[in-house]
Amino acid sequence: MSEENGVEEKADNTILMVILSLLFLFGGAFIMKSLMETKPEAKKVAAESWVPSVQVIIAELVDYTPLIRAEGSVTPSTKTMLISEVTGAVTYISPELEKGNVISEGEILMKVDDADYLTQLTSAKSSLADAELLLAQEEAKATQAEREWSKLGRGGVASELMLRKPQIKSAKAKIVAAQAMITKGERDVNKTTIRAPYTCMVDHKFIDVGAFVSSMSQIAEVSSVDQYEIRLPLNLNELGLLAENVGVGSEVMLESNIGGKVYQWKGKAERLEGGVDSATFSRIMVVTVARDEAQDKGYELPPVGLFLKASFMGSPMGEVFSLPREVLREGDTLWMLNEEGVLKIIKAQVLRVERDVVIISAKSLRAGDRIINSPIAVPVDGMQLELELEKESE
Repeated sequence: MSEENGVEEKADNTILMVILSLLFLFGGAFIMKSLMETKPEAKKVAAESWVPSVQVIIAELVDYTPLIRAEGSVTPSTKTMLISEVTGAVTYISPELEKGNVISEGEILMKVDDADYLTQLTSAKSSLADAELLLAQEEAKATQAEREWSKLGRGGVASELMLRKPQIKSAKAKIVAAQAMITKGERDVNKTTIRAPYTCMVDHKFIDVGAFVSSMSQIAEVSSVDQYEIRLPLNLNELGLLAENVGVGSEVMLESNIGGKVYQWKGKAERLEGGVDSATFSRIMVVTVARDEAQDKGYELPPVGLFLKASFMGSPMGEVFSLPREVLREGDTLWMLNEEGVLKIIKAQVLRVERDVVIISAKSLRAGDRIINSPIAVPVDGMQLELELEKESE
């Protein structure tokens, strides 16, 4: 009996679970149907299209002459190493022969003991007197010999030896040699005094009083003070902008900041040095600046060693487009806004890029073209754009 009761209870529980499941299923279906019938309807809205706004500048043709800029340091036009050509003890040194002093042309810088050279000069003069006496004696003997030959009446021509012509020739040669020795002696005496070869500044001093010098001993190093040089490296692009005479003789403006004040000088392009430097692909232009061309009397000439900025005009390039440098994009391209408001990415022929402007060939654009000078996040050729001012008015 107990087993039959257990089987009946299990059957009843199973039927109850099935009934409950069906009730939940039908109830969920009813609720879902009700929600579907009462759902809100979404309103359809058209998507807004976003058009980037840009700023433009109008391209205009201008007559352009490039201004070439370069930098270089100041060096003396002339630099000389003074040396001794004689041997002896130094007896005098000018008090002005000190580094940094300016010495006038012809001023005595140093003296060497000249006693030995004066002795040699005196000896040479004595030799000249002896040679002249010998010549006079030989000429007298020659006259006497010719007279005696005539008295003998032997006829014929007397020999040169009898007429003492070789002796006279030798005496004359001795006179010439003695005169040469005098000239050398006088020159050596003059060399014992060393003078400033030109108005110069003392760069280095190598000798003092009491020292002993020999031939080729260094005395001092001096440099010119009336004219300086500035060596300016020019790259190949800048060389192509020079006039037909390669800039030689043209005026060059030089300037530098000294103690917070800007000083300017007017120089002249003197020459181009050698060929092109293979390491820097540049060529050196030498510019000279003279004292009488100085514009600012505070510094008649720029100090040696000073770093200068130089600028001078190149050859006129005719009509070109001069645009702000920021309009030049990567790869020498420009962004142009055409009449339909569409972006056009064009390849430009760039003639020159300066610090603030870029020079574009007249073949690359037309006067009146609108060049975009504002950024675009993702520029695509043909994309629609609008002017920033038009958007603000709307």
